[in-house]
Amino acid sequence: MSESPPQGAERDLYRDTWVRYLGYANEVGEAFRSMVPAAVVWLSYGVSSSYVLADAIDKGKKAGEGFLPLFLPG
Repeated sequence: MSESPPQGAERDLYRDTWVRYLGYANEVGEAFRSMVPAAVVWLSYGVSSSYVLADAIDKGKKAGEGFLPLFLPG
């Protein structure tokens, strides 16, 4: 299991919970490729890719919270 975040730190959904194991779904799909239909393997890649995309969007939003917008309206 992963370590708990330091006291006062925000809990990262994509790193500190079971959700992080979704990033390994494609590895499980590949491991069972010879025993399951091809659609299951493709689904495992979809799950893994969705996890990576969601994590990247989340980290990008958090990184950009303290910055001013490039163009100010008006």
